[in-house]
Amino acid sequence: MKNTVARWIRARFAVVPDVSGAYTEPDPSVIFKSHRADVVLSTWMGARLYVYILKKAPRVRDLKNLLRDNSRSGIGALFVVDKALLPKAGKVVHLQDWWEALMLLNDTFIYTYYMQDDELRITQAHFEPTKGRDEFRVWYAPEFKIEKVSVRRKEVRTGNIRGTWHIGDIASPTYKRRINDQRASQRFHYSTKYTQEIPREEQGKRAYGNGGARKGRTGYLRDDRLEKYYKLLGVQRDSSEKEIKQAFRKMALQVHPDVSALPRHEANARIKELNEAYNYIKDFHDWT
Repeated sequence: MKNTVARWIRARFAVVPDVSGAYTEPDPSVIFKSHRADVVLSTWMGARLYVYILKKAPRVRDLKNLLRDNSRSGIGALFVVDKALLPKAGKVVHLQDWWEALMLLNDTFIYTYYMQDDELRITQAHFEPTKGRDEFRVWYAPEFKIEKVSVRRKEVRTGNIRGTWHIGDIASPTYKRRINDQRASQRFHYSTKYTQEIPREEQGKRAYGNGGARKGRTGYLRDDRLEKYYKLLGVQRDSSEKEIKQAFRKMALQVHPDVSALPRHEANARIKELNEAYNYIKDFHDWT
């Protein structure tokens, strides 16, 4: 199965414009068998990237040794994990040490693969902090399409895999923006779902005390951002979905860069803020 995954991943990389060569044969310059990558890539910019397919939980010590040796030679590393080794979407977990290590290499996520419709697919498993101590909620990004390949130096200053490493970067700017939007949506969804379980008139009473300090381990949220966005759209908290939608459209038509008399950079900032406000309010009320 691992060889099948390697061949599929190699085929995906082979058609990426940045890639000059993609191989499943071992790099002859590698001495130690444990360091042999499952897929070896070279780019037109002269970079080398080793892709490691993880079918079982690795030891953090082995990951660090591999990263250290590869980085000394300027070789990037990319780890792709069998999804069966990771938690299900929506589950709240304490990080295993190797989850933490791989997540820190990519900031907040781990590349993972799975089988669907008789085809292997790549996605990202994201670990978002929750209100619980050292707890993270897991969510999965849409299927990942490899559109670019580069190697960058990554300095990890915290956690169990500190150091400066050469890491593979295979996400296009468009995909990164999409994930940032989805990450924000996930945070809004879970935070508003939590607050909606408490009567709204009680949220403000139970949220803060002692000058705004949150009480208890989990605490309660006072959604100041929600109030700010209601004011930004010029609507009341008890406004209907239709009223809020009409207010948003009216203001958007006034500040949109294509029609506004404002300088373009200011108009772009205003329309972005309006979209953020409208989407946040919709998420809060679970409006589609």
